[in-house]
Amino acid sequence: MKVGIIIVTFNSQKDIVRLLESIVVQQYKDFIVYLVDNNSKDQTLNIVQKYIAKITICIIPTMTNNGFAKGNNIGIQRAMDEGCDYVFILNPDMQLGNECVDILIDRINSDEKIAVIGPIVLLGNNQDNIIQFYGVEANFKTQKKTILYAGRKLTNEIRAEIYVGYVLGGAMMMRCSVLKITGLFEEDYFMYNDEIDIANRINKAGFKTLCLRDAVVRHYHDFDINNQKGYNLMYYYMMRNKFLYFKKFHLLTYLVFSIIKEIANLPLKARWAIIRMKNVRLIKYYYSGLFDGLLGKKGIANKSFD
Repeated sequence: MKVGIIIVTFNSQKDIVRLLESIVVQQYKDFIVYLVDNNSKDQTLNIVQKYIAKITICIIPTMTNNGFAKGNNIGIQRAMDEGCDYVFILNPDMQLGNECVDILIDRINSDEKIAVIGPIVLLGNNQDNIIQFYGVEANFKTQKKTILYAGRKLTNEIRAEIYVGYVLGGAMMMRCSVLKITGLFEEDYFMYNDEIDIANRINKAGFKTLCLRDAVVRHYHDFDINNQKGYNLMYYYMMRNKFLYFKKFHLLTYLVFSIIKEIANLPLKARWAIIRMKNVRLIKYYYSGLFDGLLGKKGIANKSFD
């Protein structure tokens, strides 16, 4: 089975070597890397060029920052057009265990009802094998999400596999034949909330989503509380896209209840932003995301997030 590994880069020079090196050593070899570059200004593409002799890479440069959804859709469509059976979405800040692709392929091949399969995701900068994601339980109406096993140490006591609502978008393998039925990522979001949206459509189509303990990925995301711009951006898009999702799927009752809840929680959110996150501006971006979602603003936001 042919796999298209989709990587969307944007000024990713600090991460891309680690990811590509982990792809080079994969036991499973029937894959093509489709690298969609969202107009990087650093050395990302020069670094990638050095790996063309080691693995098959199709570089797809763009002239703008397309975001997560559109960038991945460009790669996915190219992979499907070239006959890939599966696509494996990977963020540049991931690192694969040596048998990751092999394990995922073996299991998804065993059951045609599995549309999406994901690895267990560990915190990359932690040497104690602490779990960040082992799938997410999700209510597709309220968008309430529960990340499974987060913060626990990876041991054999963790279930070997688990059916979930969705997997982390930065490390997910999907069956191309199903994507032709359900459609690709929702491009209006730009980034964040992409996983629950496509998972909702896959779930409605009657397919399953599975996570595997023995397929391991490490995530080297910058979780430092001092990365205030990163948190401002993240919470803005999460809030905005939450309300775009309600509107898209005509969940108006849940939209209204969510507005009431967020307004009532304003004092608590302010305390959280100031005391815990040490970032008073975070509350501004959190609630501007809410209002922009209600106003139907889509795509990349015209904000600095500083």
